[in-house]
Amino acid sequence: MRPAPRLAISLTLSAACLGAKAMGAEGATAALAVATVASWLVPSPRALPILAGAALAGATTALLAALPGATRFMLEALPLAGNLMLAWHFGATLRPGREPLIARYTRADFGHMPTELVGYTRSLTMLWTWFFLAFSAVNVATLAGFGPPPGPSAVANVVLPLLFFLGEHAVRAARFGHLGPAHPWRTLRAIWRADVQQPHAG
Repeated sequence: MRPAPRLAISLTLSAACLGAKAMGAEGATAALAVATVASWLVPSPRALPILAGAALAGATTALLAALPGATRFMLEALPLAGNLMLAWHFGATLRPGREPLIARYTRADFGHMPTELVGYTRSLTMLWTWFFLAFSAVNVATLAGFGPPPGPSAVANVVLPLLFFLGEHAVRAARFGHLGPAHPWRTLRAIWRADVQQPHAG
C-alpha cells in the first residue's frame, strides 16, 4: 500500500513529540506538538506542502518559546488547539455537498458505501464533532482557571476519545455484524486508505 502522507508525517511528529516530552525538553515538545497539529491543517494532500506547513508552524513555536512563560502557556493550550482542529476536521465534512468523514472512511474500507451505513456514518461524524467541541469548552475553562487542572484534563483528552473510539466499535459490531467484523485495526487501515485515495480537504 502507498504511504498516506498526512498520516505518516503526523505520526512521525507525534512520536518525536512524545520523545521530547520524555526527555523533559518542553520547548521542543511544544514545537513538535504544534507541527503535528499543523500537519492536519495544511489543505494540500501532498507530502512537501504538509512538511513545509508543519516545519513553519514548529519553527514559529520554537521562536515564541523563547519568551518568558510562553512554553508553558503553549503546552497548556495545545489540548484546546488539538480539539478545535479535530472538531473542524470532522465538522467541515458535514457541509452541503461534502461526504461525512466517517462515510469517507467507510467507503475506503468497503470500496463502496453500504446503504444501511449512510445515516449511521453521518450521525457518527456529527457526534465526533460535538465530542471535540465539548472537550474544547472544558479546555477553555481549564485555561481560564475554573476548569479541571491541566494534568487531569490532558489525561482525559487522551483517554476519553480512546474509550469513545473503542466503544463505537462495539456498537457497530452489534448493529451491523452482518457487514463483517468491526475492530480498531480495520478502522485505522480504512483511514490510511482514505488518506491515499481521497485527499484531505478543509
